[in-house]
Amino acid sequence: MSAISLIKKLRTFLLGVLFLLIFGWVFLVTFIALAPVEWLLLQTAAQAKQPQITWQKIEGTLAKGSAKRINLPGISLEDVSWNLPIWRLALALPQLNLSLGDEHLAKNEAWQLQASLTPWGSLAANLKSGDLALLKSNGLPWALEGALTGELNLQAQLQGQTIHCQALTGSWQGNLKALQPMQLDLGQINLQPSCPKVQNLAWLLTAEQAGEHKINLEGQVNPRGWSFSGQAKASPTNARLAQK
Repeated sequence: MSAISLIKKLRTFLLGVLFLLIFGWVFLVTFIALAPVEWLLLQTAAQAKQPQITWQKIEGTLAKGSAKRINLPGISLEDVSWNLPIWRLALALPQLNLSLGDEHLAKNEAWQLQASLTPWGSLAANLKSGDLALLKSNGLPWALEGALTGELNLQAQLQGQTIHCQALTGSWQGNLKALQPMQLDLGQINLQPSCPKVQNLAWLLTAEQAGEHKINLEGQVNPRGWSFSGQAKASPTNARLAQK
């Protein structure tokens, strides 16, 4: 057998193996992406000692679906829909498009998340805020009324199960009212988070109601724990009424 013939056969064999690998990968990705999402969640919950996620009226597949409600620890998401393009999964460049709000809700009142991940662990996410009626308390005594505007942009590195924040920019604003644990008209809210260090999340929250109060809260979360400080000022009119 000549060297040229051997090279041709080897090339044909390698091309065949490459084709089988690509076909197998695309088949596996498509199978998972088109599997019923409720079945996938049930399989995940069966492996967990204490399931962290429950749901109501969920339908569709991992690639595209919707749910009336998804319950997470401390918070419930209302009218959830998602889209995860199969072709991006096949290229190992997943991109999740998730929204909260049904078709009757104005576009600027719906929460919208777009998150993408690269094979080398670079994570990018954009979160646009919306109506707080789409976020419900799940076992915690809090409730807010109103809507937020604005968006947050995250750049991070995923290493194992740890997310290392590299940049967090943007802010949310809105006129909110607290319903629980006590009723309070918070007034104009401005929330500005940041990540000054790799595994630190910081935020600055201001709430101001003209002629009534101004509240400043500043906090930080890291692997060792969390801390916050606050300052509240009443308007001169309210201060005189409190003294009487």
